Amino acid sequence: MSKKLHLLVAALGLFIGSSVNAQQTTLSQTGGVGPHATEGSLSCGSSANAQISENSYWRAYTIPANIVAVDAVKMGVRNVTGSVSIEVNLYNSSGAFPGSYPNGLTKIGTQTLNLSSANNQSVVDATFSAPVPVSTGDIIVVEVKNAAATNPNNTYGIGVSGGSETGSAYITAPTCGLTTMETITKVAADNNLSNVNPKVIIDLLVNETVSTQDFFAQNFSMYPNPVTDVLNVDSVNGLNANEIRVMDLTGKVLKVQKDASSVNVSDLATGTYLIEITTNEGKATSKFIKK
Repeated sequence: MSKKLHLLVAALGLFIGSSVNAQQTTLSQTGGVGPHATEGSLSCGSSANAQISENSYWRAYTIPANIVAVDAVKMGVRNVTGSVSIEVNLYNSSGAFPGSYPNGLTKIGTQTLNLSSANNQSVVDATFSAPVPVSTGDIIVVEVKNAAATNPNNTYGIGVSGGSETGSAYITAPTCGLTTMETITKVAADNNLSNVNPKVIIDLLVNETVSTQDFFAQNFSMYPNPVTDVLNVDSVNGLNANEIRVMDLTGKVLKVQKDASSVNVSDLATGTYLIEITTNEGKATSKFIKK
């Protein structure tokens, strides 16, 4: 049985080729746009019966400041027939990637997904059982690995993006002789596969720390400011204000309101004060002026 590189053609469905809080954000090298049904993704498989072989797709991210953990890997699904097992691995690289492959990669997280045609043309999350801690400057490498199909006509193609690629994606596929790390762009060019889109969707869903002041600005509004009598607090994103504290600029607590959306400050002297809101997601602080 011959093994070669192919494009996955969606039209046919055939395989022929200060105090801080945390919020979630996505790190992406393709803008998160896709997956596209009309653009080909690269895979190794059998030309005889469209059966998928083992493929590993790779992307590396250098962790920026304020990112403290990886919650999940978001991966594109181009096309699936039958049932295909996907193993998603997270590694910490000892140096620049792909030069660190394979001995410089330390596995720090793994998750397995079983995909079917219900996942076609979507982005799915491989969520780790617990957030995986990372530090600023870490080189985190993601591997999306599909198992070789044991059933004829089981196929899988990773989803590709129409966005701008800001970092190369790589592939290894031992059955096709790709035992060293190569960019998808190079492999496609070497095999005259002109319709391959190399921008595979492998994103990181991460926890980002934000200051209590930024957390307030993102999630609450207060009015009027300056205030004479009652200071109103509105939740922008549905966060509940479990407790509202009013403090002076030294941090001395002057007023406490439980499960409220306003606080009466008419008895305060003229000046600048702090407001602190406790939510289930963390604390938010800001300043207001009492007239």
